[in-house]
Amino acid sequence: MNFKLSALTALAVASVATAATTTITPYEVAEMDAIMQDAKAHLFSYMLLVTSGKLSMSDLPAGIVEVAEAAINNEAGYTSLYTEVDFAAVSSMVTALPWYSSRLLPEINSIYSQELATATLL
Repeated sequence: MNFKLSALTALAVASVATAATTTITPYEVAEMDAIMQDAKAHLFSYMLLVTSGKLSMSDLPAGIVEVAEAAINNEAGYTSLYTEVDFAAVSSMVTALPWYSSRLLPEINSIYSQELATATLL
């Protein structure tokens, strides 16, 4: 095995190991689920932010574009991509959206309540 290939293999194994140990909180799941549902329902609003320059695709949190594409395309298992998402950046970004208080926060709280209820029932 050449050095480049073994270095790439080591990097891939390290990234998988890091993703496997990442703990995603129920609130983070609720936040992402709400954002994905909102993006599917109001895609035009998000595109207006990008085309107006108020939101840059390059400034989006790591992993969110891949999750959004999978969610919008109704790909089964898109939530498995959550391990690649920078949730701290998502939390900062989501609160800056113009419709955060009116659309996102109520949905996040609703989903979060359901996550907690499900977790306590198990």
